[in-house]
Amino acid sequence: MAKKVFVGIIGCFIVLGIWFKVGSNQEAVEKTEESSTKQTTKIKTDDIYPGNASDWNLILVNKDNKIEKEPTNLKELPNGKKIDSRIYDAFNNMVDAANKKGFKLIVISGYRSVAEQTAIVQRDIETYKSQGLSDKEAKKQAMAYLTEPGLSEHHTGLAIDILEQEWYNQGNMLEGAFGDTPAGKWIEENASEYGFIVRYEHDKEDITGINYEPWHIRYVGKANALYMKEHNLSLEEYVEMIKSR
Repeated sequence: MAKKVFVGIIGCFIVLGIWFKVGSNQEAVEKTEESSTKQTTKIKTDDIYPGNASDWNLILVNKDNKIEKEPTNLKELPNGKKIDSRIYDAFNNMVDAANKKGFKLIVISGYRSVAEQTAIVQRDIETYKSQGLSDKEAKKQAMAYLTEPGLSEHHTGLAIDILEQEWYNQGNMLEGAFGDTPAGKWIEENASEYGFIVRYEHDKEDITGINYEPWHIRYVGKANALYMKEHNLSLEEYVEMIKSR
């Protein structure tokens, strides 16, 4: 009888040992799975906005950031305007896609040197002065849709002003109403698929310092553009977010 009791006790210890081992293994598996999930989440987060603030396609030139070095890797478009050679194919793919939808996009402005921007600003100031405005008022009017030389995105070669041919043929130019046209709406909706954003949105003036410009697109890369569009972020907000991550 004592022998049977002893065997029974030993059996209980064996069962308990197996139970603790299984439990321990299960806990280890759960921790491994949890760790894997966390790692996957991190990878996904990095994939969403893979850029760094120092990336060439995220260079920030605005009222507070002067361009440090003008680009030399420019490529000429069919109409003679120039853009950064690295965005040439992406832009032409977007133009082709728009054309298939019935919108013939034309380039009004591409790369502009600091010297060219200086001449444009002075020309517009003189135009307003010839209409009877004072020096101060003339400059204020000219700078409503212009930026100080050295602070224009057009110096980067990554910014392009585009319109639709029919809109242009009707005598229209760079106007906010372009955003309400079918072509303007197509650009707003589809530019991100080709790595571009509408740089100056109508609800971001306080951040960008520039009035709404539905014609002004800026290359940032497809992954960045899609994220910015989905989360309604200006380039300033996006770059700041990346810096703080």
